Amino acid sequence: MFPSQNIEELKKEFVKKKSMALFLGSGIDMTNTYPKGEKYQLLLQNNDYKLTWDNLLTELVNAASINNEERKALNSFNSNTFKAAFLKQRLGESYIPIIQNWLYTRCNRSVLLKSYEYFRQYQDQSNYLWLKEVPFGTLFAIADIILKQESIRVVFTQNYNNFLSEAIRILLEKNPNNYSGRRNCIPVDVYDGWKEEPFDVNHFLIYHVHGYIPPYYEMIPKKESNHIVLSDEEFYNLSRDVFSWQNVTQLHYLTHYTCIIAGLSLDDMTMLRLLRHARLDRSSEKVYWLRGGEGSDDGRLAIQASYYESQFIHVVNDAQGYASLYHQLMEVAKSY
Repeated sequence: MFPSQNIEELKKEFVKKKSMALFLGSGIDMTNTYPKGEKYQLLLQNNDYKLTWDNLLTELVNAASINNEERKALNSFNSNTFKAAFLKQRLGESYIPIIQNWLYTRCNRSVLLKSYEYFRQYQDQSNYLWLKEVPFGTLFAIADIILKQESIRVVFTQNYNNFLSEAIRILLEKNPNNYSGRRNCIPVDVYDGWKEEPFDVNHFLIYHVHGYIPPYYEMIPKKESNHIVLSDEEFYNLSRDVFSWQNVTQLHYLTHYTCIIAGLSLDDMTMLRLLRHARLDRSSEKVYWLRGGEGSDDGRLAIQASYYESQFIHVVNDAQGYASLYHQLMEVAKSY
């Protein structure tokens, strides 16, 4: 049954045009390889680009100018959220601007425009291996699937950046004929404190449930400095406020829509907490948790998958990795 049946079931959901919601984590922003050739040598100016917890914490540690003894002691803690809480306290008002700089020096519209040219050259190839080579390939794959599948109604993301909305805009600008059903789509980043005109029928909402840090050309609202979720305190506050828009909105979609979770570990406690609550009121719609990587027969994964199936969560694993998995979904989205 696992994983081949689950991936075929997910494909059927696309064919049936069921109303869907995407739940995304930092995994969709990952880029592990770099293109070859002179044209692309300067595509990623920071060769250490990886939007991971560890790299962000390293950036915050360096900015905090803590001494070697403190650094060694801090590294001894297993909890990244505790480390973030300590560093937030130490950095004060510079905490958010440092994270903003870390995000947008590694990826921004200019970088994504160059990356798109690489994506464009290969996106119609039948072999999935090209997707592994494209910088931000999984990000563009998700954007492509969203634009081709109008059944995807909304996105919830734990990421603080605008990379997904920027990728959607770039695809529409460069090749609108590929996305005739959503050629007028306007991606909107929604976050705590967001103020805008009333929603338009063409708006596609991307909810930043862990907060949003805008690029340099947008001001950081002062209120937002306390509203990203990275440290212990921030996670506790979000969990405690059961009637927050983040919790209520996610629970609504988890209860009434077919949901796809991507770019998140199977151990993500925030997602598991929400799924636990939603399970009590779920309709017949399904939840698919995407996983890419070797080890589809691994004992630990098999135990997780077996337990999650009993909780009506269907693990979709592709031993070839996320590139293969997303490529299959791109092909389905293109066909229906």
